[in-house]
Amino acid sequence: QEMEYIRLCCAESLRLYPEPPLLIRRCRTPNDLPKQCGSSLKEGIEDSPNPHVIRGMDIFLATYNIHRDERFWPNANAFDPDRFLRPYKNPEVPEWKGYDPDRWRSSAQILYPNEGSADFAYLPFGAGARKCVGDNFAMLEATVSLAMVLRDFDFEFDLSKKTTDMDHDGPTFSLDHPVGMRTGATIHTRYGLHMLINERKHATTNNNDINNKEETITQ
Repeated sequence: QEMEYIRLCCAESLRLYPEPPLLIRRCRTPNDLPKQCGSSLKEGIEDSPNPHVIRGMDIFLATYNIHRDERFWPNANAFDPDRFLRPYKNPEVPEWKGYDPDRWRSSAQILYPNEGSADFAYLPFGAGARKCVGDNFAMLEATVSLAMVLRDFDFEFDLSKKTTDMDHDGPTFSLDHPVGMRTGATIHTRYGLHMLINERKHATTNNNDINNKEETITQ
């Protein structure tokens, strides 16, 4: 509960690199889509104010594109964990309720920004009846694992493995990025993530010094 920033770092990583980057849902009943979906449908339907989907139609949800859409996430390609602490609403998308951190931070049972807090503009674990049932466990596991690893080790890029002229801070979707990215059912690195790992040196205190301090305080 106290490691909120690390949880936000995990949440921001899932925003930039959602697993999976594409969701598939089948429409169980006829439905009308929001008006904004009109321009993305096939020719002949885009002028309809509310595009209609029929029962049994498969719908592909491009989670990766939604998470990097500037209409929902300003400066969307930047890694900014603090964005989840700032409310945001876009007047150009009036049907979107916006992102409100209070929708998840006010509950002790919700550990990360979820689909409800962003009105379905953030879907790291899916949403609805088919949402991942282990989302909170996964976030707990990732937070604790990352905290323990970063406590004992420092990481840096292995520049000897760099094969392109682009810096690591460049866009990962570029083919020239030294790590790169490829997608399928999940997201993978294109050239591998080569790191140098060094053990961190923690300050140690002699037990005798601790005992002496305790004795001094007692006296």
